[in-house]
This record gives sequence, C-alpha cells and structure tokens, in this order.
Amino acid sequence: MDLTEIIKSQKFFKDLVQKKEKGVLSCATLFFCEDSITADITLNLCALLMEYPTFDLMNENSAEYIRVASGTELDIKKYPKEGRIVVSDSNEIVAESFVRPVNLPNKIFLIGNFEDATPEAQNKLLKTLEEPPKNVYFFLSAKSEEKVLPTIKSRCDKIKIVPLSQEDISHFCDNQLACILGGGFVGKTLFLEKKDDLKVLSDFAISILTEMKNSKQVLKFSNKFLDYRSEIDILFDVLLLAIEDIIKLKCESEGICRLKPYLGQLKDVEPEFSVRSLCEISKLVTQFREKIEFNANMTVAVDNFLLKILEVKYLCK
Repeated sequence: MDLTEIIKSQKFFKDLVQKKEKGVLSCATLFFCEDSITADITLNLCALLMEYPTFDLMNENSAEYIRVASGTELDIKKYPKEGRIVVSDSNEIVAESFVRPVNLPNKIFLIGNFEDATPEAQNKLLKTLEEPPKNVYFFLSAKSEEKVLPTIKSRCDKIKIVPLSQEDISHFCDNQLACILGGGFVGKTLFLEKKDDLKVLSDFAISILTEMKNSKQVLKFSNKFLDYRSEIDILFDVLLLAIEDIIKLKCESEGICRLKPYLGQLKDVEPEFSVRSLCEISKLVTQFREKIEFNANMTVAVDNFLLKILEVKYLCK
C-alpha cells in the first residue's frame, strides 16, 4: 500500500470526501499537520478529489497525481514556489484566481508550509479566501496554528491531522526506530524507514547523553555532529526523546518510555542526571534547533551547544 492509499483510508480524508459528495466542502480548507510529507500528499489528493470523479483509482504512480505533485497541471497551482509565501506570491494567487480553468472543472490552489508565510502575504489573501471566484478552491497546510493569522483561520474550514498510535503505524512499517521517530505520521515514518543510516544517526544522538563525559571529548562529538548536519532534525528528535525517557525512568515510569531499543543505555546513565538538568538540556536542544539556521559559524555553535549540555549536567546535579 502506497502513502496515498494510506492517507485516503484515514478518517479525516474520508470525512472530506463525504463533504465533497454532499456539496458542502468549503472553498478554503486549512490542514494542521506536523509532518510536511503527509501534508503535501494530502494537498495533492485534495486537488485530485476536486477535479476527477475517479480520483479514488489514482495513486502516487498515476499520471494525474504526478502532474499535480510536479506542479505541471495548468489548473492546479502549487505554492510556495521557493522559500516561503511572500506578498508577490499572494498577489499572483489573487490574480490567478480570476483566470478561468483551462482543462479541468475547477481552479485549485495548494499552499504548503503556510506557517512560514509573512503576515503581509497572509493579509493579502484574506478577501480572496472569504469570497473566492466561482469554482476556485484553496487547500492550505501548516505545521502549527501559532503563526497563522486568526483572520485566515476564521475564513477556512480547519482540519487537524492527528498522528496514529504506535500500534497502527506499525501496520505500515516494520522498522521500530522509524515508527518511534515518525511520531505517528505515516509520511515521516515511511521516509525514515528508507534511510539506511537511521540507526547510525540515532546511535550517535544517544551517545551524546551516554558517552560524552567531559570537555575533552567535545571536539570528537562536535566533528561527528557536523558530519551529520544534513540530518540534524533526526539528531534533535532522538535527543529530545532520550531526555524524555530518562525523566520517565527517574519517575519510575519505564513502561511508557518510547526509545525501547536504547532503554538499557538510558538506564545506565539515568543516575548521572537530575530532573532539573534534563529539563534544562531539553530547553537547550529546542533553542539550538530553532536558531541553528541563523548561525553563521556552525562549528562554534555546535561546540558551544555540546559544552552547555555538559555544563548543565554537572551544575544542576
């Protein structure tokens, strides 16, 4: 079963199909989904749903889906074209919405990563979202609600794509680590399952907490960290899950730990950390993750990050 078929089987999408069949589907639908892969495929499927009566027969290998995904279908416009949505994109979307469809019944706009759109760009779309031209539909996705303007949200039918349980996600993936790190999102899970170095990356992330004991070792860990910079999100995900699990171990809640493959190693180092130090390290990871793209000197930034982990570990005992 490919990912399009899995998403079609989810309740949120079945509900969307029913709205379409009843003629009550909103002209503007905003999906909230933490997984960009799942969100992107959902938007593509929404376009097929609106344009083709036989959409249910189409999958990610069908010619129609490929045209939508590649942005080559004339009546289905995909944004952002690069980076994030800015005012010029919004102006283009508004102008394009008044151009009648050429080949298909409707004009569809698929707008991903909407949380990154500038406030000015979002404001430019307000009137068009509220009163779109006939046969024009907007499908938007955002990872979270915080950066989407309330006025945009009020003009859209909002759908939250919730993660699946570990039991359900395991039906689609045999790789235990991918299931854990996928967070219940099928798109992210199947993407991780294809990564040959997933265990190597996870092993290294765990080693930061279990093997890095003093400042003399920081250089070694820093160099390795930089080697994996293209996979840095996976490192952060594993680090945060490991911190959570050590806290659970300290609270005698082993049963709800998630990183089962590393439970033995985490148990061994649990006495070395206080709950306070773990909470502070978790904050460090989150802050570094948010700011890393703005760090001009990655080497210095990583060195400081790892040194701060050690500092917090020993100062907060």
